[in-house]
Amino acid sequence: MFRAGGSRRDKRCESGRLRGVAAACAGMAVAGQALAGGLGIREQSASAQGASFAGSAAGGDLSSSFWNPAAIATADYGLLTESHTALISADFDVRAESISVLPGSVLGASTTEVNDRGEIDPLVLLASSYAAWRMNDDFVLGLAINSPFGSKNKVDNQTWSGQYHFRSSELLTVNTTLMASYRVAPGLSIGAGPQIQYLSLNIKANPSGGLAPTQGSSEIDGDDIGVGYTVGVLWQPSEWTSIGLGFRSAVSHEVEGEATASRGRLTTGTFLGTVAFAPVDFRAKLETPDILTFSVRQALSTTTRLLGTVEWTNWSVLDEVDFIAASAGGPAILPVSPGQTVNILEFNWNDGWFFALGGEWDYSKSLTLRAGAAYEVSPIREAGQRKINIADSNRVWLSAGATMALTAATSVDFAYTHIFFDDAPIDSLSSSPGTATTPVRRFVGTADQDADIVALSLKTRW
Repeated sequence: MFRAGGSRRDKRCESGRLRGVAAACAGMAVAGQALAGGLGIREQSASAQGASFAGSAAGGDLSSSFWNPAAIATADYGLLTESHTALISADFDVRAESISVLPGSVLGASTTEVNDRGEIDPLVLLASSYAAWRMNDDFVLGLAINSPFGSKNKVDNQTWSGQYHFRSSELLTVNTTLMASYRVAPGLSIGAGPQIQYLSLNIKANPSGGLAPTQGSSEIDGDDIGVGYTVGVLWQPSEWTSIGLGFRSAVSHEVEGEATASRGRLTTGTFLGTVAFAPVDFRAKLETPDILTFSVRQALSTTTRLLGTVEWTNWSVLDEVDFIAASAGGPAILPVSPGQTVNILEFNWNDGWFFALGGEWDYSKSLTLRAGAAYEVSPIREAGQRKINIADSNRVWLSAGATMALTAATSVDFAYTHIFFDDAPIDSLSSSPGTATTPVRRFVGTADQDADIVALSLKTRW
């Protein structure tokens, strides 16, 4: 992302590296309101959510292995499985205050005061699964399948003032982690394993910049598979205390896909307004961040436990993403050759931080109650770092939950969370350069947002 007034991207636009490929539009619209800082998804465990993820890396159940692979050391003998599901209902309202065309555009510089809104109210269902098999007293094998990054958004009004920045977007990640834990000493276990992560993205916006007749949308669509790792340690110096430290590595992706532009319901060919547009193959390197989580579970009595978590997410690795043409194409009047940069997405985010405190109380042998609160420091802290649909800000989590044993081998979890967001001012430029086909537009506005999350899980010992 960048601001008006001179940036590295402005210099690249002036040098002609970007050739008006409006299909690579919309800023970084690959994710909407993911409910962790930046593009992250924190909802990987119904039990941990009930305490606002306090104690998440210090064991308790198999879902703790998302944050710390050594946590599967707490698994009993036999095959254990867990299925966690979270339903997210977000209220995301972006109010536009002004839209501008920057100097140097074919449209000429202009500023218009506006007061319209883009309403984005996603209802998202997330799922994660875990399994573990204890081989002997010291060695446990585990498997986790999660979606650690991404969400899906679509603005209600496709012709609102922010249409040149965003109409719809989707980021999907599916992460499979194979892990093993080993007890190296009484009360001390280590864990590790590889991550295999599939990532796909789709971005749509109005590509014309106001020059061409009303049309469908420009679109970027691509995917990739990347590999990373996870390591961790679980220390239980006594039956009263459990301390966990887990690390999930960054995963590098080289996304390959196609940039296109369409007008209405055309059945043959693609067009940018009245200008013929040939699809462009692209490659783009991006990296999902490292995550380091430290958690404690401390028993205060035989029925009560105090929980805490501190987490760091290395969002500063997501600095700039360059979309490089792998084939010829683009607008007929300004074609693109292989090797040219067709779009640049600048983030310049800070690292994210998460602090949580909670507690558990065993009401009975079959029912455990929990609650917690958390404060999250967003990696997006300035108006110029935000895009319309990534209007992330600092937030407060308040949660409550319970675990109920149905049988000796089966239990269920329930959790409810409400998230309060700080106000999120936006000062964003469209990602396309100021050329004859794609004038640069500046959007100034504010995002108001909150969210409710309901989570359920089923845990079974087979």
